[in-house]
Amino acid sequence: MISVERIFEGVRQEGLNYGLAMTFIRLGPGPGYTPDDLVREVLMNTRCSWACVQGEGTTQIGMGSFIKGLGAVNIRTEVETSSDVRDPGWLGSVDRWVVDYSEDSLFNLGALRSNDMVRFFVGNELDLDVAREGFTKLKLFGGTRYLLVPPELLSGQFFSDIYSLLRAHDKSRLYVRIPDA
Repeated sequence: MISVERIFEGVRQEGLNYGLAMTFIRLGPGPGYTPDDLVREVLMNTRCSWACVQGEGTTQIGMGSFIKGLGAVNIRTEVETSSDVRDPGWLGSVDRWVVDYSEDSLFNLGALRSNDMVRFFVGNELDLDVAREGFTKLKLFGGTRYLLVPPELLSGQFFSDIYSLLRAHDKSRLYVRIPDA
């Protein structure tokens, strides 16, 4: 069973799908669905051609069947996950991955494709140092690396440091973190 906290439509606020109308499937405490029932629920609640799956358990058992089911009804998928979990065997069934970077990644970031992304949350200098190191480690990564930064940090020397990092690496981006509504 796949537990779903909420299914809603909205606009993607980060990543390569920025500005795109999407259906968001936030996993968490809530009703449980079989993969087929969840595909039906998404179809009843959306008119979008993209779905973003986020929350805990995005790589749990049953998610591969769910992702493949969405593909069968022509809904493309973007899955957000932590690099603290192993990459699933159905990795290639997802149209676009967003994987949160960690220094001790269990997720095989080398298995990601050119349309996938690695996300770095930056809230202070220490986070920016981790991002610098991560960008260097991911030098051969063909996808996009991006920083997600709160708006209050986009000034002065901190912004200059962020800009220098982005300028030094191809396929890197900056997005402003907008608090959840």
